[in-house]
This record gives sequence, C-alpha cells and structure tokens, in this order.
Amino acid sequence: MENKIRISPFEDGLLIKFSGDLDSSKTLLYRNRIQKEMIKSAPRFLLFDLKDCSFIDSAGIGLILGRFNEIEKVNGACGFLNLSSYARKIIKISGLLSIMKEYQSLGSFKKEMGVIL
Repeated sequence: MENKIRISPFEDGLLIKFSGDLDSSKTLLYRNRIQKEMIKSAPRFLLFDLKDCSFIDSAGIGLILGRFNEIEKVNGACGFLNLSSYARKIIKISGLLSIMKEYQSLGSFKKEMGVIL
C-alpha cells in the first residue's frame, strides 16, 4: 500500500486520512501539509481516518498528539474515524483513546460536536 495523506475540509474542520505507514519517514512531510491546511482554514475540529493505515510508530502517535494539542488551544476537538483493528489497538495502547473518541461516521462526529450542516 502506498503511503499517502488526504486532507478534506468540512464545516469548521478537517478530515485527515492516512494510508500506508504513519511512521518517522513521513511524519515531517505530513505535519507540514496538515499545518498548511490548518493555517488556511483555521479549523476547530480534526478527524483522523485510519482505516487504511497499516503501521503506526511513536512518530505517528506524536503527529496526532501534536495536532490534538493545537486544536485544544482553540477549544476545538479531535476524533478518530474508521479505525482498523490494528490502528485501534495502537491508538488504545498509546493512550490517545483516553483523550480522543472514535466515531462511526463523519455525520455522528458533526452531530456530537454541534456542527451546523
């Protein structure tokens, strides 16, 4: 599987989808792309889609945690969407599931966050 990142805006937020490996060889590039989008759209919400993520190391966890910290500064929220069984296990072990929720769909995230459609 090819390593990719796709960032899609939604009302007051960004959906960030990772494919392939989320590791130290890609996190700097991914962080820069996310930062550029965050500067452009000033989101209050980030939703990470890890359905197609085949590997996550500590740098990948750090990438997600860093964006969580930035969004928290603007009283926003972050969450996960489409966690594969592998990704759920790594995210749970890392402790990220204790500060970020998993959502079944973008719609359920928007509803809980009160995003007006």
